[in-house]
Amino acid sequence: MKFNCKFALVAATVLTVAPILSFPNIMTTVQATTKKAQAAKNTIQVNKAPIIYDRAGNYNSKYHQNIKAGTRLKYSGKTYIIQQRFAAGIPVPTSRIIGGKLYYSIGKGGYVKESDVLTWLGNTNTVKLHFRHKKNYIYDKNGKKLVSYNGGKNYFTNKQKPKIEVPYYNSPKQLFNIGKGGYIDASQVTTLNGKETVFLNNNAPIYDATGKQVKNKNLKQGTVLNYYGKPKKAAANTQFYYYQNKTKMTLPAIQQGDHTYFQISKTQYINAADVALVDGKTLWDKGPVSVSLINDAYAYTAKFKQNKKVLYRAGAKLTVDRTKIEGEKSPQLYLHVKGTKNYLYWGNEKDYGASPLDYRHGSTNLILQTLLHN
Repeated sequence: MKFNCKFALVAATVLTVAPILSFPNIMTTVQATTKKAQAAKNTIQVNKAPIIYDRAGNYNSKYHQNIKAGTRLKYSGKTYIIQQRFAAGIPVPTSRIIGGKLYYSIGKGGYVKESDVLTWLGNTNTVKLHFRHKKNYIYDKNGKKLVSYNGGKNYFTNKQKPKIEVPYYNSPKQLFNIGKGGYIDASQVTTLNGKETVFLNNNAPIYDATGKQVKNKNLKQGTVLNYYGKPKKAAANTQFYYYQNKTKMTLPAIQQGDHTYFQISKTQYINAADVALVDGKTLWDKGPVSVSLINDAYAYTAKFKQNKKVLYRAGAKLTVDRTKIEGEKSPQLYLHVKGTKNYLYWGNEKDYGASPLDYRHGSTNLILQTLLHN
């Protein structure tokens, strides 16, 4: 009994003294952590030698400071977002196949024959048509010649050069002011305030742990934010992953139905499909991938023969699950339509702009990267 009593007294003494002995270490750790957090406040780190922009989002040729990859930079003030538009590929007129012939859409229900167009000149989201003949007639979506178009004549002369809008996608930029007239956009940022980041390629609603959308909570496309938790090695069946050196990695996530949600706080999540970059590295989607057609397109067989019995109309939403390449010197790429024997023609393997496809979030490049990678 005395032994037990003595033991109890010693134990009590140790428990009382231990916190006092360790207190200076705790204080030192807290102070170091606080100083580190303060030093990281209002800083960004870049994944490579960055492109420097001006306040309008244009390349700043007057900014001469050399910034190397991995540099941590102070930014001042609030970041802001500018809106920019880019064509979905090379700016070309939207086309429609009518009776086996190609027509270009000129808007407001009007179409002109591709054979009547000599050439076109394009910029960000418009093209200017140049016609061959003195009279180049305008048709409806079924190929019937119009009586009049837009309150005027039913044809264009070869002296007229109408401008028409082509498919485009919005590409907002979040800009960080690094001083001396220089700005860095969010897609080049790997850490924000000392913590790792994800970059959004789409407007991203916020969800709770059940996959239910939080009302009036949305993050903007083109912005960067910190994620919650630490990356981990990706399993073989992981839908979304990126590479850290040669290791497949992914982020803390939950699965609700067909959707994967990355964690951005203790209680908040975003759809992984809305993320383009993790710590500045491409986030891969295992696929299949959903696409929509910008233009009408005939199907192709597995032997690369056009099948005019199967026509996919512009706007059709399809799922593609693998690629097939024809040739070696000038490899041509085809995408398989899931659940069918059909393929869609992409074009030259490296010619992203010629594709009639639009990735679900606007970038035609990402679908090719995804499917060729898997």
